[in-house]
Amino acid sequence: MWNTVSNLIMILPPIYGVVQTFRDGLEFRYICSFLGLSAVGVGSWCFHMTLLYEMQLLDELPMIYSTCVFVYCLYECFKQENSISLFPIVLLIIFSVSVTLVYLQWKEPVFHQ
Repeated sequence: MWNTVSNLIMILPPIYGVVQTFRDGLEFRYICSFLGLSAVGVGSWCFHMTLLYEMQLLDELPMIYSTCVFVYCLYECFKQENSISLFPIVLLIIFSVSVTLVYLQWKEPVFHQ
């Protein structure tokens, strides 16, 4: 029960972060970062509430996706020009899809270990 309730800290503050980021007119990548954190909280909430494998996927896959968004944010921070780079986006999407397919095919992947 406490693992479920404690996930509120991963859901509510990121939602506030989305609102503030939108109000401040910051880049969309920051909104995606906060939404990713919130998705991790919701997925973890669902997994700890049910302990089902499907909900475990909802817990672990958003961690992978959010990490990819954070990696992209870090990449964008050190660029000189103000443009969107498609290469890292495509690379991170391919990685995310690959990890998702492994999770769907193999019931006990060890990405988090």
